[in-house]
Amino acid sequence: MTAAVSPGSRFLPLPLAESKRTPIVVAGEGAPRVHIWQIGCQMNTADSDFLAESFAEIGMLPGAALEEADLAVLVTCAVRQHAEDKATGKLGELAAWKRERAGRSIALTGCMVGEHGSTLLRRFSHLDYVFDMRDPDGFFARLRDLYQGALQGPVPLPASDRLCTYLPVILGCNEMCTYCIVPFVRGRESSRPAEEIVAEARRMVDRGVAEITLLGQNVNSYWDPSSASDLPTLMEQVDRVPGLQRLRFLTSHPRNASDRLLSAMADLSSACEQLHLPVQSGSDSCLHRMKREYSVRDYRAILERARARIPGLALTTDIIVGFCGETEAEFEATYQMLEEVEFDTVHIQAYSPRPGTAAYRREDDVPRAVKSDRLQRVLALQRSISERRNAALVGTKVEVLIEGRGADGRAYGRSRQGRLVWIDGPVEPGSIREFKVVSTTAWQLVAA
Repeated sequence: MTAAVSPGSRFLPLPLAESKRTPIVVAGEGAPRVHIWQIGCQMNTADSDFLAESFAEIGMLPGAALEEADLAVLVTCAVRQHAEDKATGKLGELAAWKRERAGRSIALTGCMVGEHGSTLLRRFSHLDYVFDMRDPDGFFARLRDLYQGALQGPVPLPASDRLCTYLPVILGCNEMCTYCIVPFVRGRESSRPAEEIVAEARRMVDRGVAEITLLGQNVNSYWDPSSASDLPTLMEQVDRVPGLQRLRFLTSHPRNASDRLLSAMADLSSACEQLHLPVQSGSDSCLHRMKREYSVRDYRAILERARARIPGLALTTDIIVGFCGETEAEFEATYQMLEEVEFDTVHIQAYSPRPGTAAYRREDDVPRAVKSDRLQRVLALQRSISERRNAALVGTKVEVLIEGRGADGRAYGRSRQGRLVWIDGPVEPGSIREFKVVSTTAWQLVAA
């Protein structure tokens, strides 16, 4: 196993690392073309968008198909082993792609850089660059140097073909949950200036975006470095951007889910009636081992206030089953909480040990078969809850932002509560309309 970077060093951005081989740059016709591959959370999606704009700014062409590209960039995830395995598998596949044509190169960024650092260059001999998304300037300076003869200034990006996008407002995390590697690979919390965020929101809306999700690993701890204003104040400022239709935020920590935040959700016209608030476990003893620093009672009190303050609110959460030492009684406490709260959606994962975290020093003592059984039990429970809650919407009207068309020609979009809605009947993408729900499943609505 390749040694990981020591946890203490991972709080700071890592400098650009490149292979000892000087990449051969073969001048082709036009600007160099870039293919971006991404896996992981919404922050990685936002990072991919940032990279695309940065490539265009120096004169390279983002968005190229892999077979046409001169440079392949992998935006990776290390939060779970499965995501890391997918990224390493993709990197392995690129060895043959690189050999097909002289001058091709491969770069890797994202959470695997914080996890493994420059050791990735020794592990994958065909990898050319490893750079940290927290400090990408060295990578882009190197590209300017290598491709200087082919770069003819900024390349204009077309208007966005997406109606919904992510806007990072706070980077990193200070929480130090024992199972989570994010603070090590993303660093400590650092909030962006509100003025900068609002200006970026205006640019997004001018390019055709209708819905913005304010993004952060712990978004509700946002604190404007200039005015010391909080997330509710930032939401008020973004809500005033002309043309913005919808506003969401991800992901929140229960300790920072204030009444001011709930009031902003209730009062702002663009704020959607959806709150994603990860609980992770319904057992106080398990939460203590996870270092979540709230009780199940505290968490449920927040949900009660939220439902009372925001009519029609959809609640979603995250659950980890099989965490170190999780007993059957602790799992049953989680199961019972899910039965009683009745979330609209639950994202469920079996615990995956991550090197460098505090939990990695504990024994991963819940057998894989037990983890799988608990995961399947929660999935079955949530399926029945979602089916029942969605079925109650038949005959009601929902507001839908039409995002596109499926393979069968039907339009689809999402309600303000975040539910996927398929539309029977002619309707154009980009429009926002009310439709009547005619049928449902556990995972989607059909409306007309």
